Amino acid sequence: MAQFFHHNDFGYCARCPRTCHLHVCFGNVALAATPTEFAEFRRIVTDTWQYHCLRTHDPEARCIALRTPAPHLALVFSLVELTQLSDILENTALLLEVEQLLTPQTD
Repeated sequence: MAQFFHHNDFGYCARCPRTCHLHVCFGNVALAATPTEFAEFRRIVTDTWQYHCLRTHDPEARCIALRTPAPHLALVFSLVELTQLSDILENTALLLEVEQLLTPQTD
């Protein structure tokens, strides 16, 4: 059974018990990422959100392009949607950090 980390009205993040990939499902977008890929995606979303949070005049307008590694593909969000995605990623990252702190280290 998948381990759910965080959800809101727009989507969720869960970890697959078999592959340990983090599954970010948000609207029509689904991403299965390794912890390293998740961290990079989180950084890209955070940087994009920080750039646009004070510049976007209409928070409902889908005018924010989130670049992807594919050369001709970008995901387009409104500021409201990007804020909700950022919420999922930030809360998941926080829970992953807590999990790591609580896991006994073996030497």
